[in-house]
Amino acid sequence: MKTKAKVVQVQQMDKNIPIEFYRIEESIDLFEFEGRYQYDFYQIYWFVSVDTPQEHEIDFISYPIKPQEIWIIYPGQVHHFDPRFSKGYCLVIDKHYFNSVLFKEAKQQFFTGHNQLKFTVTTQENQRLEYLHLLIEIEFNSFKRPMVLEQYLQLYVVHLQDLPRIEERHMVLDERLHKLLQLIEEHYITQRKNEFYADQVSLSVKRMNEILFHAIGKTLKQQLQERLLLEAKRLVGYSQENIQTIADTLNFSEVSYFNRFFKKLTQQTPKEFREEVKKVQG
Repeated sequence: MKTKAKVVQVQQMDKNIPIEFYRIEESIDLFEFEGRYQYDFYQIYWFVSVDTPQEHEIDFISYPIKPQEIWIIYPGQVHHFDPRFSKGYCLVIDKHYFNSVLFKEAKQQFFTGHNQLKFTVTTQENQRLEYLHLLIEIEFNSFKRPMVLEQYLQLYVVHLQDLPRIEERHMVLDERLHKLLQLIEEHYITQRKNEFYADQVSLSVKRMNEILFHAIGKTLKQQLQERLLLEAKRLVGYSQENIQTIADTLNFSEVSYFNRFFKKLTQQTPKEFREEVKKVQG
């Protein structure tokens, strides 16, 4: 039971190599099947085939794993799945590196956020993606040249955009929005005032909220609250820290304030939420 609740913090093995390549079926020893993992990098999973009906859990929600789907796992998300019954590929990509490549290549798709993003691999694109994965695999297992891997990743992002996309919203990449969402990710615990973020992107508070609301349908306050709640749920649900420590970690001045914040947005106290997660995990 402790194993199920445990969240393993994972960083890239070699910080000098921005892209790592793994075949899911050949990397089973890297996983603790009942464990949950929180990564500080992007992952791209291509599930080529699934032997039996499977699910993977991302931030408290379970999703079916279907063959010929590509999933993006964002930095910070808590992820769990059993790799023993799936075949396919996993790309591990440094978050700063990936963001720089995305801004160059992603013209109509947006990969920053917390809505789940997945693609269906079409018959037309299947062979191209297989070739690209093979090229990445050969380079990763031999020379590991960052420049070559980056070129392959740029091509990969281009081809991803040709696939049917399954996601809640369609967002157009905008430099100011991209920077704003990155700032939120970096500072949401310590900075919760509109003025800080508006100054960083050289916009008025009103204009900043207009851009944000147009793109994702949320104001800055709403986005900050959602990001803070997500981290709170991760810590309450998966860590063994007491609620006071979690409140301190998330920069709440009083634990009572944290409890009110949590209950207002979830209709549960942190302790009630923790008990519910324990029941679900068995």
